[in-house]
Amino acid sequence: MRLDPFHGPLLLFYLGVAHFMLEEYTHALAIMRDLVAQAPVRPRGHAMLAMILAQLGRAKEAKNETAEALRLDATFTVSGTAKSVAAFKRAEDHEHFFSALRRAGFP
Repeated sequence: MRLDPFHGPLLLFYLGVAHFMLEEYTHALAIMRDLVAQAPVRPRGHAMLAMILAQLGRAKEAKNETAEALRLDATFTVSGTAKSVAAFKRAEDHEHFFSALRRAGFP
């Protein structure tokens, strides 16, 4: 980002996911908020934001982001995400990611 100040939102997504997986939720939250501001029509950005908010115990905000992700993509589900996400090497990473999706309220 320092070398490319005009980076696209995809970079923010992966950076936010990395911070989320490291359980650095405050950093992940700021990054995902920037992503959603830059690309408000991307459902995965709203989904990650909902997951982060759920992990931070901010259930009402998480629910709002979950609703927005589902408005943008009504087919977004935990099981569908499991099919499209590359397998995690560690079982605890898999559980961390998918329990956050469930905690955020995704079907």
